[in-house]
Amino acid sequence: MVQLKQPSIFVSHGTIYEAFKSNQLKLNFLKLRKEHLKNTPSAIVLFSGHWQTETISITTTEKMIQMDEGFPIEFQTNYSTVGNPELAKRILEMLTENGIKAKAENNRGLDHGALIPLMLLFPNDNIPVLQISQHYNIDPEFHKRIAEILNPLRNENILFIGSGGLVHNRSEIQKFGGHEIEPDKWAKEFDDFITKELADKSNTNYADKIISAYNHKQFFKSHPTSEHFLPLVFASAFGGQPTKIYEAFQWKNLSMSAFKFD
Repeated sequence: MVQLKQPSIFVSHGTIYEAFKSNQLKLNFLKLRKEHLKNTPSAIVLFSGHWQTETISITTTEKMIQMDEGFPIEFQTNYSTVGNPELAKRILEMLTENGIKAKAENNRGLDHGALIPLMLLFPNDNIPVLQISQHYNIDPEFHKRIAEILNPLRNENILFIGSGGLVHNRSEIQKFGGHEIEPDKWAKEFDDFITKELADKSNTNYADKIISAYNHKQFFKSHPTSEHFLPLVFASAFGGQPTKIYEAFQWKNLSMSAFKFD
């Protein structure tokens, strides 16, 4: 029996408002599923920009549902999927054996960084899912190492998703602006820079190139805090060839760009 290998992907999840209201966001995720995830994964590991802990934590919950983040009822859903305690145990062992302190978390649901890609990519699949937290240090090299340790799991048809935002500065957005407003030059410049870096095949150390972007002149304008950029470091550290899946902006300056790493 041939064992399928999954890519790792980075998605910009955007706002909960657009996830429920926007047809464009649904179309973007449909394109991703149809053209770039042709084999349904046997399990999904999600790394979201909305979960930071003192110790790397892995969900061991039997059923994954939307957690309470205080959203109005119109942005709440009955979406659920099964958890994956067995895979969580393996990941805990892999990290611990390689010197990464990690623990189980059995009382957490899906934050919106995890919920949005799951409900738009896999609305009816009930694929086993777990989440991995970010460490409070938000150190890119540390989280790159986690991805490198877990990379062999991709050969078992396990999909890794980093969910954040390529440009994420909420003080520079136009609320309820949809996807039609032209972004500011600084936001487009940073998006274009990352796209160019990942398109350059002369240097295939893609995670290192992403980490070097922390020194870009527009980085701190694009990311006053870096937790939404870290999922791109994580996804790129699996080492595959990158492909840009789509490019868009939401609410003026939230980049919705997505990448696949084969």
